[in-house]
Parts: sequence; C-alpha cells; structure tokens
Amino acid sequence: MKREYYCLVAGLPDLFFNENKPGLSSLDFRDELKHQLDKPNFELVKLFFLPADNENLLNLLFQQNKPFNESGNLPKHFLDPDLEYPVKLPFYMTQFIKWVKIQESREFSLEFENLLHSMFYEFVLNEKNTFLREWFTFELNIKNVLTAINCKRFNYNSNYQLVQAGINSIVFTLMKSNRLKHEFFEEELPFAEQIFRVAESDSSSIEKEKSIDKIKWDYLDEETYFHYFTIEKILSFVIKLNITERWMKLDAKTGKELLDRLINELETSYEFPAEFSTVK
Repeated sequence: MKREYYCLVAGLPDLFFNENKPGLSSLDFRDELKHQLDKPNFELVKLFFLPADNENLLNLLFQQNKPFNESGNLPKHFLDPDLEYPVKLPFYMTQFIKWVKIQESREFSLEFENLLHSMFYEFVLNEKNTFLREWFTFELNIKNVLTAINCKRFNYNSNYQLVQAGINSIVFTLMKSNRLKHEFFEEELPFAEQIFRVAESDSSSIEKEKSIDKIKWDYLDEETYFHYFTIEKILSFVIKLNITERWMKLDAKTGKELLDRLINELETSYEFPAEFSTVK
C-alpha cells in the first residue's frame, strides 16, 4: 500500500476547513497541489480542468463572445485561434484547431463540439493511470446512455450525437439496439440499473442531473474505498469538489447538501487504519 501522500491526504480536513480559511475552491486546491505533487501526478490533476479549456477553445474559435471560463488550465492567449502554430496545448487541441481551419464552414455546430469531445476523451483514455481511465470511461458512458435515451424519446438519430472514443462496445450497442435496457450494459457499466432508471424517468432535467451526480459520487466512493494515501484518493477529491462547486452555482440547496457530505467525509472517512498511525 502506498504511503507517499500520507501527509497530504491526512491534512485535507485542515487544508479545507480551518479557522483561517472558509474552504478552498477547486482552483485554490489545484494551486496547492501544484506545490505538493510531483509533475507527472499534477498533470493528472489538470486533466479534470480540461473541459473548461475545451469550452474556452470553442468560444474563441467560433467567436461566441461568451465570458472566458477561468476554471481552465490555459490562459486566453494560449488558445488564440490566430496562432499559426499553437504551442503548449494538449495534442488533441492542436489537432482540432488545425482541422477546423481547413473546413469550408466556420459556423459553430454540434458536429464541431462532438468532435472536440471525442478527441478529448481519446486523449484522457490513453492515460496510464487505471483509476483515471476507468473514471473517464464511466463518465463518457453515462453521457452516451443519457443521449441515446433522449434521442429515442424524441425520435432523433443518436448515431450523430454519441461521443465515440477508445474501444467502447457500449456505443456500438447504443447505436444498434432498437430497445435499450440496463441489462445489456450490466457488465460494462457500473450502476447501470440506477443510471437507466434516472434517464428513463419523467423527472425534470435538473433533478436528473442531481441523481446522476450522486451516482458518480457513489462510484468514486467504491473505487477509492481501499485507497488510503494514494494519488487516486486525491483525484477523487478533486472530482467531488468540482461537482460540489458546480451545484453551489446551479442550485444552492443541492450544493450545500454535497458540501456537507464532503465535509463529513473529510471529518470521518479519513480515519485511517492503525497500520498508518505511526507513519511520519
């Protein structure tokens, strides 16, 4: 069992909730981790902030004039679409910019957005860290299941809406099956029954989002149950913090519930096995 992150993981409660700080934001936490993790592991943390970079890239490329999302890893000038040879960008972004520039139409469409998402997932699914690959696979599969069910409900062709990345038989099944049942996906998709129950319900979209995020939270709890002082525990915390912050903005009541759950985990779930009590 790894011990190299004992001090960092054990210190999470004090880092986030003490008398001098009301609680760090995900960006503050990212900055803190930059100083406490080695470069390879900090690069893993940055992967969770790439979706904001993707949003900013689309915004700038297609001149959508939306506010710049400060949650990304990359400053605005790195994403300047007028750069002939973009530098310091993840490979998939550079390739996407080059592809967009040779298209006849530069008008934004879902085709461009889906392509960027596919390239992003191809990028992250090539990571060596097993926890990360499985998390991003789980996240992508949930998105595709929700998309496929909505397309069938409103009689749309889902083949052009699903995000394809990696070796993913779930996408193939979603495209080819006339009837979608959770039983088809039990072996490949954790919490398949719960996910389908939410997707097929008549609940509002925001209620569905809440339920899906709670499923993601439970997934993270299961996947890190035996990870005490590893990078996986830290990565899981980053994901949960991002989920919590998102709901604090969308729905204060739900955000507060998730924040309370996160605080409770920090106060109780980090009571480590006795074998670690003497670790210095």
